[in-house]
Amino acid sequence: MNDELDNVLADPARLLTADRAAVRDHIEAADDARRVEHEVFLQAEAIFGGAEVTPAEFASWLHFAAKTTGHEEYAERIAAAEPGMPWRTVWAWWRPANWFMSHPSLNGDYFQVHHRVHEDRELIEVVENRGSLWLDVETGRRVAVPDGAELKEAPLSPEALHAPELNNLNLSAPESWEGAAVIAAEGGTTRHLVVNAHGLAVLETDAEVLRDWPDDDGIDPTSAEEAYSGPEPAIRRPTGPLTAARVDDAFGARHVLRIPESALPEGLEHPGSRQHLTEIGIPAWWVCHGCEFDALAADAMRPPADGALSEEGLPDGVVAADLIALGSCEHGELYVHRHDGSVHIWTKLGRKTGEGLVAIAPDLDFFTRALEAVHRYSNACWHPYPVEGGQDSVAQVFLEEMDELAPGVFDPDTPGGTVWSWIYAGITELGVDGF
Repeated sequence: MNDELDNVLADPARLLTADRAAVRDHIEAADDARRVEHEVFLQAEAIFGGAEVTPAEFASWLHFAAKTTGHEEYAERIAAAEPGMPWRTVWAWWRPANWFMSHPSLNGDYFQVHHRVHEDRELIEVVENRGSLWLDVETGRRVAVPDGAELKEAPLSPEALHAPELNNLNLSAPESWEGAAVIAAEGGTTRHLVVNAHGLAVLETDAEVLRDWPDDDGIDPTSAEEAYSGPEPAIRRPTGPLTAARVDDAFGARHVLRIPESALPEGLEHPGSRQHLTEIGIPAWWVCHGCEFDALAADAMRPPADGALSEEGLPDGVVAADLIALGSCEHGELYVHRHDGSVHIWTKLGRKTGEGLVAIAPDLDFFTRALEAVHRYSNACWHPYPVEGGQDSVAQVFLEEMDELAPGVFDPDTPGGTVWSWIYAGITELGVDGF
């Protein structure tokens, strides 16, 4: 039976008519959610739910899941197995369930989406506080647009203006499908742009395929709003060393500070800190609801002035001259230790009496990773899929990742952990609107 279900998963034509509960049980028993066929199946149900739909509509779900997870070859096999899909995915720039990454992350009212034209090329422009990014309408791939480039709203053809809307079809899909906008139509084929908290997708429908498709009830979102019983998609997140490209992507290149070696703070001896500031960078600006971090300019990174930090607030073995100012946030001034590279904050948080120095990171690498992770997990914390279990469950995954990187730093029973709990409270205790 196990071999038979493996064969079913490998053959989309057979999978479309298989007993989904049996397939789900087989994947759970195999305990290998990263296999292509397993991952696509689990993501299809995580995104669209467990509703019983026709094989053709389930093919649309699987095709979308394959596209959004990057399994293009499997997506092609699904499309070949079911040419009668009510809609197909041209591309999806989308956060799958249990994937924690910097992009996409479309939260609350903090973004805008525009259909643009630049030098005769149609683009989807996403504007957010990290800056703008652009996706090619045909492929969904990110493209570069020069600063100051002229962008115009893309015109719609008369055929697109009168094309049928997706929300008229009787489908099971997330609520965002109801608001899909027609962006192109030609010869009976219509393209629709879906904008969702998890990302963007361009879907395509064909009038000939849909000639007999029911359209009396419209899109039903309830399946996507209910968690199914079964295995979860595998957790995926960035691994490996921080790179300049990853930092630029996470914070937005315009919000990253790198300092030429010749301009590094005088007296900063720690080799790792010097390399990090020169090659990797730190966020020059970072915000999450009640906390905003601003890095100092390079020429302002210097030891605190005489008397600025009371000796009573300094731990044993540390003097003010060991510290170099790094930046500030609502909870205090941040410093990097010139000799060992550790990061500290002068604050009242986590202390029983008065202000004092609290260690919050063993080095700039962890400090940068922690701020990046707050952003990476924000979409899942604020807009969890039912299978992800809600904000508290996602927050626990976030905390486990941080503990793997630097055990004990986020321990809430320590002064440093208390400080961090105030910094990341925007995603673990608050909603996307800050309440």
